[in-house]
Amino acid sequence: MNKSNDNDWFRISAANPEGTRWTGKCWYVHNLLKYEFDLQFDIPVTYPATAPELELPELDGKTQKMYRGGKICLTVHFKPLWAKNCPRFGIAHALCLGLAPWLAAEIPILVDSGMIKHKDDATTSDES
Repeated sequence: MNKSNDNDWFRISAANPEGTRWTGKCWYVHNLLKYEFDLQFDIPVTYPATAPELELPELDGKTQKMYRGGKICLTVHFKPLWAKNCPRFGIAHALCLGLAPWLAAEIPILVDSGMIKHKDDATTSDES
């Protein structure tokens, strides 16, 4: 339903046959421009008691709300929610209740500060 209505904002697929490594893309629209990022995560051995650590490698080091390797910070707000709702939460919950608010809080700041540029802006400046 979301995909057909153009309301989707991520695509993921298992990167290995065991389903312990997942990769894909996520995107965020800011000022009517779509910013797309690689997304990856591993299912922890202690899942579902432990939430996956979501990684956006290309944003590594661009914000303080990120750990080494591009892992986004979910400890303060999302981890208690996950712990309270374990084992009912799954991967979709991690993306919708962890990644989505992080993108909504961080991407506008990164764009406005010039830390990330839209792909069309990068192409235009390369052509000049």
